[in-house]
Amino acid sequence: MQVMNKMSLRGWCAALVCVAGLAGCATTETANPRDPWEGYNRGMFQVNEALDKVIIKPVAVTYDFILPEPIRILVTNFFSNIGDVMIGVNDLLQGRGEQAFNDLGRVVINTTLGFGGLFDVAGNAGWYKNDNDFGVTFGRWGVPPGPYFVLPILGPSDIRDTFGWAADIAASPIDLIFRDPTAYYTAWGVRFLNTRANLLPAEKIIEEAATDKYSYLRDAFMQNRLNLIYDGAPPPGLDVADEPTANPAVATTPDKVADQATDGTTAQQ
Repeated sequence: MQVMNKMSLRGWCAALVCVAGLAGCATTETANPRDPWEGYNRGMFQVNEALDKVIIKPVAVTYDFILPEPIRILVTNFFSNIGDVMIGVNDLLQGRGEQAFNDLGRVVINTTLGFGGLFDVAGNAGWYKNDNDFGVTFGRWGVPPGPYFVLPILGPSDIRDTFGWAADIAASPIDLIFRDPTAYYTAWGVRFLNTRANLLPAEKIIEEAATDKYSYLRDAFMQNRLNLIYDGAPPPGLDVADEPTANPAVATTPDKVADQATDGTTAQQ
């Protein structure tokens, strides 16, 4: 049953890719060297926007309306606690020992004292929340990002982060917590819907700030990923378009990058 559902999902995504390719074939020029597939990407962006407007957003608005805010916070905390497990694992893979102690410590505290992660006890006690994933790990290991790539439904990505996203899904503890296929897909659906509902307040800001929403989200995605790889402090003069040449410096070791940041030669999940 689970295998059939995955095959159906892949077929549906493939159909969306074809539609996006047809919709975006007229756009061939690109001002960003990281976006050589802008024709396809804009087409898929339009497909995603249409699906969001017709299906996803109305369901998210209904979800937001029906569930009281305290319940939505509990749902957010629960999935955030599950996410902290893989954040801690990626910390370890990147050699960030102190950050791993913090993130895995959050899991222990919130799972035990927070009733399975429903309450962010660790956050209230000063254990800060980080953002990390396999895409960041690959970046710190020196894997170049490759072209910008808009995924069906999921939106902004690049080749490196697409493989990172697949690794995040494969390694997620959700598969261990929800063994039944129906419960498994329901959990992912609730997580997706809850995340979309949490983004509703930011939507108006994006609409007002962006003259070209596609370019705005693309550039914001690239900058955010670059900041995550370099701990919020990319080397001076490094632009998102230059990231492929910067990764070997990151791939030395996290400790070496940090040492270089202190002596001014470069700035450093």
